[in-house]
Amino acid sequence: MPEVTSHTLGAPSWAELSTTDEAGAMAFYSALFGWEDEPHPMGENWFYHIQKVGGLDAAAIYEQGEEERGMGMPPHWNTYFTVDDVDAVAENAPRIGGTVIFGPMDVFEDGRTVRIQDPQGAVFSVWQPKGHIGARVKHDPGALTWHELLTTNSEAGIGFYTSLLGLERGETMGSMDYVLLKSEGTEVLGVMQITPDMGEFPPHWMAYFAVSDVAASVARAQAMGGSVIVPATDIPEIGSFAALMDPQGATFSIFKGA
Repeated sequence: MPEVTSHTLGAPSWAELSTTDEAGAMAFYSALFGWEDEPHPMGENWFYHIQKVGGLDAAAIYEQGEEERGMGMPPHWNTYFTVDDVDAVAENAPRIGGTVIFGPMDVFEDGRTVRIQDPQGAVFSVWQPKGHIGARVKHDPGALTWHELLTTNSEAGIGFYTSLLGLERGETMGSMDYVLLKSEGTEVLGVMQITPDMGEFPPHWMAYFAVSDVAASVARAQAMGGSVIVPATDIPEIGSFAALMDPQGATFSIFKGA
């Protein structure tokens, strides 16, 4: 697997799981994706667990601290986008309808970050890399392969992220009005409108992880206490996917290309 050495500006580059049971979460994802754990101390008995695929950084898991628990925040995957100036993004976000939740702040010598909520309510982070660029493996089984915004107003969401992150609007796929956004000419994420037939849930970013067999991965996840939100589904000429919920309640998706 080729090592990723950089991420283009505006592109998703990292995902981390904030969970209420790090031991249970690590057992679930290591069995599902074959992840290997590399714990990094963040405080007394508190660790940021880098998860590796083939020895390369793939994602991270950490147990929620008192602040997140106090806010009643459920377990969730958080998506990061690469930028070259976190402070400029933090300053611009409120001007176009976003809300800065916390930061900007330095993360040791790894980089600088700020967490933002978009106008429809989806939460994400931006990352200005120093020692840590984000994922060093992509698209291989167990690694991040796609990111998707599910929102109540797709046109407003597209306008917000293209303005904030410098992304470009790409093609609209099929009858779903699924819009692709590009970073430096490459498609890096999708935007989908939440419709009534999808049920009720808040706007959010969805992280997709590559697998070698979607149906087998769904069965494995269920056997380990996970739940199925969207069953294994084929997308003609693109691939197959499923949306899942881990035993602690965080949602994510899996994908295998055609």
